[in-house]
Amino acid sequence: MAAKKEPTVNIILEFDGKSVNVADVSKAAKENWKKNHKGDVKELNLYLKSEESKAYYVINKEDAGDIDM
Repeated sequence: MAAKKEPTVNIILEFDGKSVNVADVSKAAKENWKKNHKGDVKELNLYLKSEESKAYYVINKEDAGDIDM
């Protein structure tokens, strides 16, 4: 018997007439971090602040940054 496949989940944040895919924000945060760091992203915490149109992130519990959404 084949293993049951998990469904695809897309999380979309809508604010101020904008629509932002959270997976795209996650990818952009990791790419931004990799510009100045070596190694693997083992943990990513995203904090989406719609009122600022910013996403703040903490990677591997020690490095923080932000990107525009």
